[in-house]
Amino acid sequence: MYLSKVTMVSSTQTAQELAKLQRNGVYASHQLIWKLFADQQERGFLYREEKGATGLPEFYLLSRSKPQTELPIFACRSKRFAPTLTAGQRLSYKLRANPTVCTKDEKGKQQRHDVMMREKYTAKGKSLDAKALKQCMEQAAINWLANETRLAEWGITLDCQPDVECYTRHRVQKKNHQIQFSSVDYQGLLTIADPDKFLSQYARGFGRAKGMGCGLMMIRPA
Repeated sequence: MYLSKVTMVSSTQTAQELAKLQRNGVYASHQLIWKLFADQQERGFLYREEKGATGLPEFYLLSRSKPQTELPIFACRSKRFAPTLTAGQRLSYKLRANPTVCTKDEKGKQQRHDVMMREKYTAKGKSLDAKALKQCMEQAAINWLANETRLAEWGITLDCQPDVECYTRHRVQKKNHQIQFSSVDYQGLLTIADPDKFLSQYARGFGRAKGMGCGLMMIRPA
């Protein structure tokens, strides 16, 4: 695996790509990152988009193969990613995830819901003020990440309740249909319970919408 930091370089072509990002958000970012892997048929990467010090987007990228570096709109720094982790090791983390829950309707058909919007819907009859509603929605997002079954599958435990930094709803146009999903930015402290499980999950990403900038966990020693 490779971990890369990809920044955009000012140029006429970059200005054209930025216009696409402004029009179509995370889907345009997804298409932009694909330019680094133009020779591949299947997505073999996870990424996280941030705003750099210059105001231009920058991307943190985890990939099976090394990104192409000759594209004029990018400056790319890559290194091998093969961390040595041990059970009991504590890490600080940042994660942008797409927290959802799957339910069944009266006909037994499965439906997937944004956990925060579902909480907002179920709280309609509780006469909550805006602050209390926000707290309920954030707690639903926290409960999703803190789910013990999910954490066991990931090979980690959480040292404390995660902070919810940002909730964003995305609407993007993909060919002839619109995609809607949400992302939540978490940060906190975790402990490695099973290094092999964690690293296996790390390579696959955490949660859904991984092709749209979700699922890459940024980690460092606590």
